[in-house]
Amino acid sequence: MALYQVKLFLCFTFILSTFAAQLQAPFKQCAPSSAGNILKASVNAPCTKEYCTFYKGTDARLEFTFNLKKKAHKVRAKVVATIGTIDHDFALPNPDVCQQLGCPLKAGAAYTYYNSMYVSPTYPSVKVNQMRYYLIDGKGRELACVSLPVMITERDSKQ
Repeated sequence: MALYQVKLFLCFTFILSTFAAQLQAPFKQCAPSSAGNILKASVNAPCTKEYCTFYKGTDARLEFTFNLKKKAHKVRAKVVATIGTIDHDFALPNPDVCQQLGCPLKAGAAYTYYNSMYVSPTYPSVKVNQMRYYLIDGKGRELACVSLPVMITERDSKQ
């Protein structure tokens, strides 16, 4: 009986989040929704409709809720930032999504994932046109992706 109630609750939550979820600017879904959907996203940084500000010397934490269209047995996270026209990969301290969420990830279930990356004081103060945070399966295919423009700056800067 309890298992049935949990399943019913999860199904109800999924239906509500699917219809109610709209990504707030500046967040956008960047992967095709054929693999999965980003339902909600947030960062621990101030955001406007144009970009989020990441301060040097702090941890930038991104959290997002997603669902997948197919079961995934192995999932890792990857961050790519486009500065100008050049893509740069950023290392995450723990890219193994399964370690946090437990795998396999089931189709249709809503999962909330978070990870942080250190914004080094040595990074230049720059506007990142697009920071993309991917979830990738064991075969290198995109499962879900959220993107946002980012400004990297000093905390006292008036940018």
